[in-house]
Amino acid sequence: MAAVELTASPQAPHQRLDQHVLTDVLWACAEPADRPEHVTVLAGDGRADLVLYSLADSERAAGAAALQGVMRALATSPMLSGWTAREIPLDMTGGFGPTDPPGTEGNTRP
Repeated sequence: MAAVELTASPQAPHQRLDQHVLTDVLWACAEPADRPEHVTVLAGDGRADLVLYSLADSERAAGAAALQGVMRALATSPMLSGWTAREIPLDMTGGFGPTDPPGTEGNTRP
């Protein structure tokens, strides 16, 4: 599993992506070697948070594959022109990481 944050270009800081279309773009840019399993997208003004699940053999491999797929989407999709991506460490996602208090696993950020 990997978490990635997309940020809009400074020229269009309030641009909002359609999360369904973005999900389709990410799937279209995925390659079999990425071993994608599931994509979750939460889009807001000037930002989109992605959680990508992979069948990769390790967390590091899953993160690398997810980021490569996102970078392919940024390079090929006109709707993502000017957007940037950064991987979010899993322990900072407020519910996706292994540091969750017992009983709160899988909660999402407010």
